[in-house]
Amino acid sequence: MVNSIEVILVPTFMIIVGVLLKYFNILDDDHSSLLSKIVLNISLPALIFINISSSRIEGQMILLPLISFGLSFICMLIAYFYSKLRGYSKIKTWTLIILLSMMNTAFIGYPIVLGVFGNEGLTYAIFYDMAVAILFVIFGIILSTIFGGNKKEVIHNGLTFVPLWAIIFGLIFNIFNIPLGYVLKNSLTYLGNSAIPLIMLSLGLTISFKDFKSYLSDVVFVSFSRLLIAPIILYTLLAGTGFSGLMLQVSVLQSAMPTAMNSLVLAITYDLDVELVSAVVFITTIISLLTLPVIISVL
Repeated sequence: MVNSIEVILVPTFMIIVGVLLKYFNILDDDHSSLLSKIVLNISLPALIFINISSSRIEGQMILLPLISFGLSFICMLIAYFYSKLRGYSKIKTWTLIILLSMMNTAFIGYPIVLGVFGNEGLTYAIFYDMAVAILFVIFGIILSTIFGGNKKEVIHNGLTFVPLWAIIFGLIFNIFNIPLGYVLKNSLTYLGNSAIPLIMLSLGLTISFKDFKSYLSDVVFVSFSRLLIAPIILYTLLAGTGFSGLMLQVSVLQSAMPTAMNSLVLAITYDLDVELVSAVVFITTIISLLTLPVIISVL
């Protein structure tokens, strides 16, 4: 049986390949943007659609987005009170709220869950990630109201978010048992299979080694809270209310993911603390390679 370390090493190896491709100037940051567009608009929707349309969907799965929302709200409160104690500005406070509540449940969560729990676990992970995708749009609307911005553009981007439509159409095809046919099924399968390696390569290209000294205390706080405190809180709540099996395992594993890279998009768009966001995304991603095997072993 494959152990948790080996599961983590597979995406880690692909991330390292991305770092090396950038280091040797074979690919650069601009290529990361291109790969991300391919993943978000083609590969990831295909992976999501194929898994949802062909999986056995259980009624309790509808609770997964609610569980994800609930944990994100708890993380927001933690970030808010931490910021209050330190007397941070509104910009710094919202930066920390986003960093702590936005989990990388797709770009890193999908490969890890797939490696540990297989396709059935991936279906659970997709439902859990729905809340994170919606939360991204909600944050965009809130931040555009507070700091200025094009609210209509945010709503438009949310409504045209292809992975979200992949979930909707996947559910329609599943519920009504609509056949895909040989050509469509295999074409989408091939496209979906490209999602994980492209995600990992893209992540490797975005990693930037910068000086974190001025952000050290905040980086430590977010890393500790995001990677350890959040999964402990969720495990305690779910286990205490009778949840078990894949529902519990996938939810807790997803809750232990590093800060989402989409938080950097929000930070750049609304002039938040971009340097802090970059530092946290990088550090939590690296540390998660050590903490995730521990979480997996416990589960």
